[in-house]
Amino acid sequence: MTTATNTTQRQRRRAVSAGLRPLTAGVLLGCMAVSSVAWPSGRSAVSPGVSLNRLRFPEGSRHDMLADRIWLHGLPAQVLVFDSPVAVPDLIRDLSTQQPALVDLNVLPDQIILSGWVDDMQWAVQLQAAGPSRTVGTVSTLRMNSVPGLATPAWLPRGAIPRLDLAVQEKGGKVSDRIWQLALPPARLGPLLHGALRREGWVFETETESGAEQSWAQAGERLQISLTALDGGSGLHVRRWTP
Repeated sequence: MTTATNTTQRQRRRAVSAGLRPLTAGVLLGCMAVSSVAWPSGRSAVSPGVSLNRLRFPEGSRHDMLADRIWLHGLPAQVLVFDSPVAVPDLIRDLSTQQPALVDLNVLPDQIILSGWVDDMQWAVQLQAAGPSRTVGTVSTLRMNSVPGLATPAWLPRGAIPRLDLAVQEKGGKVSDRIWQLALPPARLGPLLHGALRREGWVFETETESGAEQSWAQAGERLQISLTALDGGSGLHVRRWTP
């Protein structure tokens, strides 16, 4: 009986996650990027409130933790995705009551960010209206007690400025998304990356007709790199799959 119950719970959890992730995938990186901003150090002490996994949502809501483990710029994070049958102001009031640290409100054209601090942990809630009485979004926590040095790939040209580093660990392995900004335009940067990757043992697989996206493999790992023109230089997005 216990085995059957556990199996049913796991199946329900997977179903909820599968239903929620498409709703928030497009805004997750934006929410995590907001979480990475260093807020003023002169923070007033507030009640710690509830922990992330003890947040209560209105009746009829769907919510689940996103991935087993998440790191943002090398710092451990947790992300909860939700879909609630209430309006944004009502949900803000509800969550703020449970977590009094959520005191900073940032209103953007298509979403609202509610954030705050509990000791060395930053909270950020991203809310987006999906109808007159429906709100979808994420609640994330990021522990800021240390900033570990992140290894720069040997094949990356010098002068690359890191803009985002997000890694997710699940049973199937680890997936990381890293974004850099470089001074060279795509037409010059592309050949340099191609040669550097080969020298580091990566094997070229495929590329789009324009050459803006390429796939590489090495010892069970895979890379997908994308180049975009940005401010006279390039934006480089690298997605890496590790078993």
